[in-house]
Amino acid sequence: MPGLGTSPALTVALVIALQLVALQPTVLHCAKTFYMHWNTTNSIFRIDNTDHIIDVNKGNAQFEYDQVHIICPVYEPGTFDNETEKYIIYNVSKVEYETCRITNHDPRIIAICDKPNKLMFFTITFRPFTPQPGGLEFLPGNDYYFISTSSKDDLHRRIGGRCTTDNMKVVFKVCCADDQQQQQQQHHGHLPSNVAGLVGCTATTTTTTSTSKPTKKTKEYDKHPNEVVKNEELTYNNAAS
Repeated sequence: MPGLGTSPALTVALVIALQLVALQPTVLHCAKTFYMHWNTTNSIFRIDNTDHIIDVNKGNAQFEYDQVHIICPVYEPGTFDNETEKYIIYNVSKVEYETCRITNHDPRIIAICDKPNKLMFFTITFRPFTPQPGGLEFLPGNDYYFISTSSKDDLHRRIGGRCTTDNMKVVFKVCCADDQQQQQQQHHGHLPSNVAGLVGCTATTTTTTSTSKPTKKTKEYDKHPNEVVKNEELTYNNAAS
């Protein structure tokens, strides 16, 4: 740099510094996908952690919404019925969540897991609007509570059940209120301890299951049209056993 007496070493250092700044990775604002196995062996339901409290849509770009696939328990053909887990999962109020007691006469059902020999999953997209009349909307800044009060002997039970005995409940905290949006974009959201980091804009859980995993015929989780709540069934592949 003429007239400034800059040494060659300083010039090289400045060039390297500029290159490093240009190569800084940009922050990903991608929607995340969670795979949640709804059974008693999943560690997110343990009472000694807070993995059942999940932040969604935190740091996402506009019109990017997180998703969760709630996967029902599945068992090999021939498993005795009394050895299987069956559930009805409800969207409830905070009081119903805390007391494990459904007082609404017409509660909103999120999923019915009553076919233990088929792989069933329910997809939820955390967006503030729904393409379905009467569908569930997830408004920014609000919390949404899911529980299952089914028991081993009573699928339709609405008091206690697995919610009480096995802590079968989760909270989805939808980001963000308007005054928090800018601040939250600078921080990562809370993910359960058994959720991997972002890889290709997708975070997936490594939850445990109560049975061996069947072979899927297709990658239905990824091809799903992702309505607010959607159910799919995949027949267990007998050849897998």
